[in-house]
Amino acid sequence: MGDWADAESLQQMIVVAMVVLAILAVLVMRVVRRILLRIVLVVLIGALAASLWLQRADLADCVDTCSCRLFGQDVAVPADANPNCT
Repeated sequence: MGDWADAESLQQMIVVAMVVLAILAVLVMRVVRRILLRIVLVVLIGALAASLWLQRADLADCVDTCSCRLFGQDVAVPADANPNCT
């Protein structure tokens, strides 16, 4: 990931993405009329939100170990979060 993507900023972006997914799920429930399609879309959105939440939890713990990864991509640890990380 780019230099702009550190563990702290990604945690905040994940929260924003989860809010957007919740809004999307509400829109799907209101707009989509076919029940099967509605269920499939809401389950997919829920699975994405759950995976984002798990990645966010991992980012919170990885600052101590100085090795952060988000969906397989290396993420920089800010110097002020852990001065031992380089």
